[in-house]
Amino acid sequence: MRKVALLMDGWKRYFTFAWPAGILQRIHETEEVVNLYIFNSSGNWSHDGKYNEGEYNIFCLPDLSEFDGIILDLTNVEAESVIEGVVERAKQAGVPVISIGKELADFYYVGINNSSAMAGMVEHLVERHQCQSFWFVMGPEDNYENCKRVEGIQEYLDRQGITWEESDFYFGSYEYQCGVSGFRHFMAQGRELPDAIVCANDNIAVGICEEAGKAGYHAPQDFLLTGFDNFDKAAFYTPQITTVSHIREESGYLCMQLLLDIWQGKDISRFQYTDVEYKFWESCGCDADYQRQDRNYLKGQIIYQIETDEFLEDIVSLEYELLKCSNFAQMMDCVFKCLPSMKCDAMYLVMDSKVNDFKKRAENSEVFIREEEDYCIHGYPGKMNMEFSYEEPEVLQKLNLLPGQMKVSEIEGIFPFFDCQEAGVNFLFLPLHFRQWTIGYLAIRNAVYLMERQYLHHILGALTKAMENLNRHEKLEWMNERLSNLYVRDTLTGMYNRMGYRKFAGTLFEDRRRANNLLILFIDLDRLKYINDNLGHDMGDLAIRAVADAIKNTLDEEGIPVRLGGDEFLVIREEIPGKEIDAMIQEIRKKVERSGDRVGLCNLTISAGYVITDKESSKKLEDYVNEADAIMYQEKKAKKAARK
Repeated sequence: MRKVALLMDGWKRYFTFAWPAGILQRIHETEEVVNLYIFNSSGNWSHDGKYNEGEYNIFCLPDLSEFDGIILDLTNVEAESVIEGVVERAKQAGVPVISIGKELADFYYVGINNSSAMAGMVEHLVERHQCQSFWFVMGPEDNYENCKRVEGIQEYLDRQGITWEESDFYFGSYEYQCGVSGFRHFMAQGRELPDAIVCANDNIAVGICEEAGKAGYHAPQDFLLTGFDNFDKAAFYTPQITTVSHIREESGYLCMQLLLDIWQGKDISRFQYTDVEYKFWESCGCDADYQRQDRNYLKGQIIYQIETDEFLEDIVSLEYELLKCSNFAQMMDCVFKCLPSMKCDAMYLVMDSKVNDFKKRAENSEVFIREEEDYCIHGYPGKMNMEFSYEEPEVLQKLNLLPGQMKVSEIEGIFPFFDCQEAGVNFLFLPLHFRQWTIGYLAIRNAVYLMERQYLHHILGALTKAMENLNRHEKLEWMNERLSNLYVRDTLTGMYNRMGYRKFAGTLFEDRRRANNLLILFIDLDRLKYINDNLGHDMGDLAIRAVADAIKNTLDEEGIPVRLGGDEFLVIREEIPGKEIDAMIQEIRKKVERSGDRVGLCNLTISAGYVITDKESSKKLEDYVNEADAIMYQEKKAKKAARK
């Protein structure tokens, strides 16, 4: 079984489905036993750089040396540090590496020849339409594909001896708004319209047309116009946009074929170009040879919109149901309940164990744990928890499992858990993170439908938001509980203070005194003033803690231990037989004495007194406490007399 890793960055929120579609097509055509593992980020989508950092961390999940081939689509990645990190790890893997659409290191390159394709478009304008003046509205200035397209333009113009200036180029994005702002930019300079405006893609070209129309100018009457990429809008816009067509799936298909050839030991050229086709249509003054199927296109758009609206309604229901969940497994059950048409073979939720053990770690910490101390930012934990797994019923029947059951609770890395002996299977890995802090990932087996329909961003957004809200709610509850404890707890001993005594001891007394008798035990540390005056207050604190620890370690969970202040302690619990009371007090005395010996306080002792409440009596709790105090004092008084 061969494994291929595809690391790719979506176009903003959108999944670039063409690459895996082409790869899988070639896998299914061949008899080779190959599976595809896709690690997808949306790291160029948010304006929050920390969020994007959390997205890109998915590239650190796989150990690339465990794969037989690596395919990279990093064209849209703007963070150079991310690209450098992936390139370095891919080099160290020691397996064939192919880059789609962007020349990287000495890896193989697959994609269109952007330079020659754009040069051919300008050549058509010059040779066919005798254009001599141009405006160029291009994409991001540092984008690889855009740079190659600009390079092709400039090299062709230089060869033809056509003068151009840097000011003829406007750089923006690949979006519609770039065309709008680009046209405004040139018009603001007071320049005359050129013979032609060349755009980096069709989105920009449509933006040019719309903005020019507002100023009373139109293509091709006032200027010729070209786009690139042959999006649907090129054919169905008026005028039809002259463009360059290339089938994106061919790049994925060629990548897979290239790997097959390399595995077979064939001698392969480093650069592998896919075919392009020019569509010289109305916007450059050519007669369109394409008969638009407007009705069919419109029908497809209507059906797509209906399905999308239904899905978005399901997402609203999902967000509501997620609010009711108390753990992550319940959230995943909600996903399948609210989105019945997921159409994937299996889904797995793998989480950092720290997400669930916050309270345990927090209890052992003397300070509030900060978010950045919790989770990974670069890379993933060595071991992670499988919080949820779902597999289609047909698969479950073979494994004798029920939906939601899993065979393992902890995994290390992605293999062998995600190994599969069936050929042509794809696994999609998506990052889960709270801003830059990685909490886990979602793995989907055979996610073709979800990738093609562009539903993943909505699902992940709703799921991550609910997870983050649950996590914050749990932390807020813990923090409130801790603040409450600070309010009712004695900081030196951890026992209840006088405020806790009023809140909890009083409640226990009122709740149980009519049903059962209660034990009221009053304990006083002997000679605390002497210890403080002669040995120091630090030793006095040690003596106080020794008594508190002895009391807490002797009591069961039924008792309420209180430090009333100074050297006075109180225990309230349900009545036990007299012999057991005496044994309990004796046990406390022994523990106090042993603790004193360990810290250099020899003969550390306590005085104690207790009473049993009468459920028929109308006495208040304070009355019983005073009685126990008085009995304790008699013992203390006797000790003083004996010392004299």
